[in-house]
Amino acid sequence: MQLGKGIGLTVIPTSQFKTVRVAVDFIAPVTVSELSKRILMAQLLETSSQDYPTQTALATALSNMYGAGFGVNVFRYGRINGLRFSGNVVDGALLGDPDVLATMFNFMKKVIFRPLVKDAAFESQTFTLQQRNLIAYLKSLDDDKQYHADQQLQNMVFSDLPELATSLYGDAATIATLDGQGLLSDYQNLLATNQVQVTVVGDVTEAQIKALMGDWPLPDRTPLKESPIVARPRQPLIEKTEQQAVAQAKLNLAYQLPIGYRTEQFYAALVFNGLFGGTPISLLFKNVREKNSLAYFASSQFDAFTGMLSVRTGIESHNRQAVEAIIAAQLTAIQNGQFSDELFDQVVASLINGRESRMDSAQALLNQAVLDELVGSHVSTAEWVQQVSAVSKQTVSAVAQQVTQQATYFLEGADDNETAPLS
Repeated sequence: MQLGKGIGLTVIPTSQFKTVRVAVDFIAPVTVSELSKRILMAQLLETSSQDYPTQTALATALSNMYGAGFGVNVFRYGRINGLRFSGNVVDGALLGDPDVLATMFNFMKKVIFRPLVKDAAFESQTFTLQQRNLIAYLKSLDDDKQYHADQQLQNMVFSDLPELATSLYGDAATIATLDGQGLLSDYQNLLATNQVQVTVVGDVTEAQIKALMGDWPLPDRTPLKESPIVARPRQPLIEKTEQQAVAQAKLNLAYQLPIGYRTEQFYAALVFNGLFGGTPISLLFKNVREKNSLAYFASSQFDAFTGMLSVRTGIESHNRQAVEAIIAAQLTAIQNGQFSDELFDQVVASLINGRESRMDSAQALLNQAVLDELVGSHVSTAEWVQQVSAVSKQTVSAVAQQVTQQATYFLEGADDNETAPLS
């Protein structure tokens, strides 16, 4: 239902859980500057507000709600990014306190609409502290070589779309240029103009939630028309090699797989990825890591919003050519249908079990409901299982034949003599 123009409400009424989980998302098209601004906003709003100026005050308020949970974070699906306020409180019926959910909504309203402000800016001491903490965290990621390799691959693949190449956590240099006055103005604009999606999972009704939000200052706004799915032409293959003093080399590969979320071949693409490297029984795991002992890890991931299929491996530097050859051989095998019925059935069963187990999670139900709103369609768990079960070996091979390699990033490690044995 709609609470107003550009303001959606989705309630999943269920007595399956002992808690009520709430998400209030402010959603807009992704830009490079917005990524940095939103992550700093999240840090500020999660730790302070006008009514709860310190983390201690926030913690006390949550404790008074029987140990409720609260957080602020960011997300990105393709061309869309969001600032999310999350609340989680025990069902009042179990506590004998029917007002606890109203208390949570009132708490979230205060945090969202009454940030800690002084002199028309985010309060300077808190702003400076959170800005420095975030910059220090981002710089600490430089020591995470897998993160570095992943980010380098993103930069190569999306050189023409920097809003997709930039880390979800923003950019330290950009964050350093932000100030409390400008960021407050950006936040106020976000509150007034971003599409809002409110999602609630628990033993509640739409009427209850609508009543609880009746006094929230959310004016009508223009509904978001941007599709999260990125359609891109095929890209030429590019390669990059770096050398650093690391014991474990990183070989990351990127491929294009032009199959969008919930399009006709989407479910076959899920099975393909599970067979290729997306499950612990995949061909990459079995043949690169276990059979030939050439990698500390080897896996694949498919992003149906950007059409990017990525492979990540941790290897010894001198094994690069052998690893690349085996990865290519696994892709060719799937393209030619050279995989057993038994493995195929195991991958399908693994995907179905994973989906069904996720539906036992209130957070997973909430996340899926938000995604459904963004793409404008809904698929029940039963329908999802039916679609995956209907995938054939032939359709998986047809999907694999659409895969083209786009980028290779190699972080060359230290001398092989200094590396640990593979196991």
